[in-house]
Amino acid sequence: MSAAVILAGGKSARLGRDKAGEVLLGRSLLQRAVDAFAGLVDEYVIVSAVGQALPAVEVDAPLLTAEDVYPETGPLGGIYTGLRAMQAPHAVVVACDMPLLQPALIAELLRLAPAHDLVVPIKGILPEPLCAAYSKAFIDAAKRRLDAGEYKITDVFEAVQPLYLRPDDWRPFDPEGLSFQNVNREEDLRRVLALLKAEEGS
Repeated sequence: MSAAVILAGGKSARLGRDKAGEVLLGRSLLQRAVDAFAGLVDEYVIVSAVGQALPAVEVDAPLLTAEDVYPETGPLGGIYTGLRAMQAPHAVVVACDMPLLQPALIAELLRLAPAHDLVVPIKGILPEPLCAAYSKAFIDAAKRRLDAGEYKITDVFEAVQPLYLRPDDWRPFDPEGLSFQNVNREEDLRRVLALLKAEEGS
């Protein structure tokens, strides 16, 4: 059993509007994130900010929406909330503003997940914690950091047993690293839109 945890509660300060409902080629960013998991998971957990109205989505498995347990704590609080809410022992966690997620990479993360506390790709020299597989073993370590007012995700990695995927490991499933592309600004939207048009036209 596995889950998708999709973080939708970011502030979208640089874009100036809620990213989850931003529509690209007829589908919201949130729906595009959900669609990347189609047929791969047994449940979906969408993590929202407190009081946030999310766009409707279509899913192929049970869906739960969970409000941030630790508001205003960034992605770490969202990851904690999602992992705590899910029934599955592990999940791939993504942000809703990643419209080029590659299902083949998600499937590989899910394949590796049962044997590790965390499976996280490395792009360049930096980990990609918002396109990674987490187990429930991450929950207690994350809570300790959150309670201490420390919100950097990668600091929690020291407390668990991670498997890092080097580029040679993940590129067979996502040769261009498209899964790690996110949308923060208008120029990001234009760039991603061009890539989506090229992908859907090929």
